[in-house]
Amino acid sequence: MTVSPFEHTLIGALSGSVEVVLMQPTVAIKNALQEGRPVPMNPLHLYRGLPMNVVSMAPITASQFGANRLFTQNILRKNDADLTSAERFAGAAVAGAASAFIASPSELVIIHQQKSGMTLSAQASTILKTEGLLALRRGLLPAIGRETLYAAGYLGLFPILKKALDETDGQTLSSGATTAIAGITSGFFGAFCSHPFDTIKTKMQANMYSNPKYATLRSTFNNIYTHEGGITQLWKGMLPRMFRIICATFILNAVRTNVVNYLDDARN
Repeated sequence: MTVSPFEHTLIGALSGSVEVVLMQPTVAIKNALQEGRPVPMNPLHLYRGLPMNVVSMAPITASQFGANRLFTQNILRKNDADLTSAERFAGAAVAGAASAFIASPSELVIIHQQKSGMTLSAQASTILKTEGLLALRRGLLPAIGRETLYAAGYLGLFPILKKALDETDGQTLSSGATTAIAGITSGFFGAFCSHPFDTIKTKMQANMYSNPKYATLRSTFNNIYTHEGGITQLWKGMLPRMFRIICATFILNAVRTNVVNYLDDARN
């Protein structure tokens, strides 16, 4: 019996929770750099928003794992071993796009909580009272772009590269070495390609509707390009996020692989 999409969803929730607890400080540093405010020096401040991040990341990763499995198993009707590289990459990208509908609203609350120091419930209540329920959709489009590329990297490109390296004729690299190469490469891809979308999303959400320069995805891009230092500013704050994504690639795939192997062994 193969591991079902529902079980992959639960594995994703576990994996996402582990990753967030370990890597939360990089989120706070990245947000501060993108917004141009001082990086928090107090370790406790680096963990502001952790409960919300765990609450949000668990369903985000769960939806990515589950949607990816659902796409490959129920739509393509293939097992992992039978997937082509294109199918594997497409499944991960679709799963990432779907998860943005969870990621974007929760990150909006986290960004404002990190700035204000309010409690989670107080910050969420403040946003709803001052901006209204529809404010939670702010930054959704760039979030879709970001999550599509991020998931395509760790969930699609990683296993593609890992398999290609392991099956190379005359292979002299150990399994650990091929895992490291695949993880770093796919993590770099996910971070570099998705970061401009993340920068635009962060700017839009941090400024809400008070500043017309950040009113839409297009106006935010134009303002960054024209008035904030040019195209390179879209990658501002990338280093802490790249570090997180590379680490996350290893963490998420390691948890998934070990739990799936455990379930397969327990059923045989």
